Amino acid sequence: MATKQFIKGLNQSNNEQFAFTCKGFDLIICVGTLPSRYDATLFENLRASDAHMVYLFTREDPTLVAKSAFFSRYEVGSEEGVFALLAKSFLLHVKIPEHIKNYFEELDEGYISAESNLGEEEIEEIEALYQEASHVLFVLGEDLVCHPRASAIAHLAGLIAKYGKAKLLVVGSTPEMIVTSKSETALDEVAELKSFDGVVVYQCPITKADEEQLLIGSAQFQMAAKVQNSDKISVTINQEVYPRTFVRDDSLKGVIALMPCAKADSSYPYHVVKIVKAEVQ
Repeated sequence: MATKQFIKGLNQSNNEQFAFTCKGFDLIICVGTLPSRYDATLFENLRASDAHMVYLFTREDPTLVAKSAFFSRYEVGSEEGVFALLAKSFLLHVKIPEHIKNYFEELDEGYISAESNLGEEEIEEIEALYQEASHVLFVLGEDLVCHPRASAIAHLAGLIAKYGKAKLLVVGSTPEMIVTSKSETALDEVAELKSFDGVVVYQCPITKADEEQLLIGSAQFQMAAKVQNSDKISVTINQEVYPRTFVRDDSLKGVIALMPCAKADSSYPYHVVKIVKAEVQ
């Protein structure tokens, strides 16, 4: 199971570093998840929480963005770079092993910032919130678990918990899944970012019965994909064709459309797609 493997990769020596609730924290840093789609309970808990929230994702979740002390959109696929920047920033003034210190010193921060769209000033803002907080929770989303570089992301997130002051909540995890480890593994260089140029969709769970027939996007997506509201279209992902109806949702922003699926697979949910309008019979 990908979630259990990801938890193992966090490399925590005891299960006290893991959390299964958002209660009791004064800062919640939420990365790589769209809780309104993936986890209704988590979504309600985040919405009800009094904690400061940092929300980092590829697109807005209107409810969470509205209550966040800090929100930033990172580039699709750049989650490893995001965690490298956060880990370096958060662990700069704590005692860490020499090999980790050397790894952070050799990071090409300028390149990673540019690739991930998370700048130095934004990292400083997040770090200021982190330093002010007493009880920090990292919510690690399904995008991280499914990422091709999941093990490297887990390693970096695990360092923040191990040497910093954060606990970890892996979306979709239960206490029975927790695996602890005391092994020391080498840190990898941050991988070059795969291109997601073009029209991008985000496969996500359905929340209403008829949604599997829809592709839901913003006005910006509508322009980028050259489609109109209510257009019958076909969406091609890796040679597989999905018939859909495009629905414009003005509460959404950005150029990534939601593609609800009753059965989402365990792969990274973002896809560059080809969209073709259906021929009128």
